[in-house]
Order: sequence, then C-alpha cells, then structure tokens
Amino acid sequence: MAAFKFRLEKVLNVRQMMEESAKQEWAMQERLAREERLKLAHLRQQEQEIKDYGYEQSDIETRQAMYSFLDILKVRIDRQIERLNEQERITSQAKEAWLLARQETKKVTTLREKQYASFIKEEERKEQKVLDDMRSHLES
Repeated sequence: MAAFKFRLEKVLNVRQMMEESAKQEWAMQERLAREERLKLAHLRQQEQEIKDYGYEQSDIETRQAMYSFLDILKVRIDRQIERLNEQERITSQAKEAWLLARQETKKVTTLREKQYASFIKEEERKEQKVLDDMRSHLES
C-alpha cells in the first residue's frame, strides 16, 4: 500500500499555525478585558465605600470633600468605562479573527479527509483487483 500524500499539507500546517496564533491573541485580549472589568469594579466599590462613609458624617466640610472626591472618582469611572469598551471591541475583533482562521483551517482539513477517504477507497479497489487477478490465474 502506497503512503498517502496530501498536496496541501504545508498549507494546512500554515493555517493551523495561524489559527493557534489568532487563538492566543484572542486569549490575551480577553485577559486584558477581564483586567479592565476588575479595575472598573474596584472603582465602583471605592465609590460605594466613600458614599457609605460620607453619608454617615454630619460635618458639612466632610460631606463637601466627599462630593468633590466623588466628582473626581466619577470622571475616573467614566474613563475606565471607555477603556473597557475599547478593550471589549478589540477582544471581539480578535475573536472574529480566530473564528475566521479556524474556519479556514477546517476547509483544508475537510479537503484532506475527503482526499484520504478517496485514497483508501482507491487502494482497496487496487487490492481487490490484484486478488481477483490471482484468483483467476489460480482457476485457470
């Protein structure tokens, strides 16, 4: 039996490497988005703690300081939301790139599987022909 040789094996290897690279890029971007979400959660928690503390105070100067700090914190939260939205957009693009690379790899893999099935069928046909020829020579 001859060995199966897929003409596009190098193309398949390149596509698999591209898919793996895109997958790693997506994972890295997802990690960065998770970090941005954690930063936002920390800022919101800090905001809530300041509100809780400030509302317990009866001193007007303390409350004014709290409101001033909350205004600054609100700006920081808004900036963090913008960073998070941008990172989620980048993460989404990276995921799309990975899905596209995976689809391209799947196309070549499917072609390889079909060609391999065809190769096996042809090899079985050749083997059967040899067996039939041997049987006819033995009978004659």
